[in-house]
Amino acid sequence: MSTPDQTLAERYDVGLFDLDGVCYLGNEAIEHAPEEVARAVAGGLRHVYVTNNASRTTDDVARHLAALGFPAVAADVVTSAQVGADIAARRCGEAAKVLVIGGAGLVRAVEERGLKIVHSADDGPDAVLQGFFQDVTWHDLSEAALAIRAGALYIATNLDLVIPRERGLMVGNGALVGAVSLSTGVKPISGGKPEPEIFLAAARGLDSRKPLAIGDNLDTDIKGAVSAGIDCLHVLTGLASARNICLAPPEVRPTFLCDDMRGLNEPYPEVLIEVEDGRSRQTGDELIDDGEEIGSGAVAKAGTVTVGSAQARWTESGVRLFGEREIDVAGGATLNLDEYRALVHAAWKAADAGADLDAAVGEITVVR
Repeated sequence: MSTPDQTLAERYDVGLFDLDGVCYLGNEAIEHAPEEVARAVAGGLRHVYVTNNASRTTDDVARHLAALGFPAVAADVVTSAQVGADIAARRCGEAAKVLVIGGAGLVRAVEERGLKIVHSADDGPDAVLQGFFQDVTWHDLSEAALAIRAGALYIATNLDLVIPRERGLMVGNGALVGAVSLSTGVKPISGGKPEPEIFLAAARGLDSRKPLAIGDNLDTDIKGAVSAGIDCLHVLTGLASARNICLAPPEVRPTFLCDDMRGLNEPYPEVLIEVEDGRSRQTGDELIDDGEEIGSGAVAKAGTVTVGSAQARWTESGVRLFGEREIDVAGGATLNLDEYRALVHAAWKAADAGADLDAAVGEITVVR
C-alpha cells in the first residue's frame, strides 16, 4: 500500500523510461533527467529504457545514455526493433525471410531473433519489417512496396509521425511508413508504442509486479501504458504541453503529472476530488471512492479538486482555478505544480461531464 510521503520511485519496482523527450533531445540530455534517474536507481528502482527508435542497437543506445550520465548497459534497453522481430517470428515462423527497411538496430534485432534477412522483393520475403532510418531511400520504400504487394506481411516497428530533436520536430517512422501504406493500400502491424506489447515485454524482462512508465508523448507513451494497464508519469519536457494534458481524452490520461524528471524522486501530493454526491481521494496511485455515484461510474456534473493549497472547480460548462489565488486560464496562465495538477483533474472531470474546454483553457506554463 502506497503512502503520500513515498516518492514515486519508492512506490514502484521498475521504471519504464522513454528516451526522446524524456531522457534527451537528440544529443543533449534533458535538464535534471540523468541525475534523477541515477538517484532513483541508486534508491532501488530497477529500470528499462523503452524506445520506439529502431535505428540503433541496444549497445548504441546504452552508450549514448551512459555518455549523458544515465545508468545504462545494453541489457537495460528494449527497442521496438526487438518487438517487431518477435512479431515476424511468431507470425511467419522462426525461419522466416525478412526484408528489413531500417538501420543497424533493426538488422541486429532480426539477426538475434534467428530470422533470415533478405535484401530484395525478388528473394520472396515472408515479411517486411520497417523501422526508422534517417538514410532511407526511394529505392528502399519501393522494394518494400513490391514485397508487400507480393504477399509479404507488413510490420512497422512504430508509427510515430515525428521525432523530437534539438531543432524541433523531425519526420518520424510513421510518416515514412505512410508512404508505403498509401502506395500499397496495406496498413502495417505495429510493434512499438502505443501498442501494449512493448511495455509488457519490458516489464516481463525484469519480472516486474508494479512498473511505472515515464513518458512525454500522449499518443505513444501514455496511450501505450494505459492500454497495457500500467501506471504512468507524464513530464512536460517533450511533445505534449500542459494544455494538451488538460484536453486529453480518457485513453491518454496519465496517472501522475510533473514538469520534469524531478517528480520521480518527490512525494506525490494527494488529489482530493469532491462531488455533490460523494468524495473520491487519489493518494498517488490509489483511488478511493466514498460516494455511491462515483463508485458506480456515474459522471459527476460538478465538483472541486484540491491539491495542496490549490483548488479547481469543474461544472458542465467549464473549469475555474482558485485557492491561494483565483486564475482565469482561458487566456493562458503560469501555474505552479499543485495548480497544474488541480486544473488537469478538474478539466478531465469537466470534459467527462460534457464541457467543451477548447476555448476554456489557454496555453499553460508550469513553474516551480
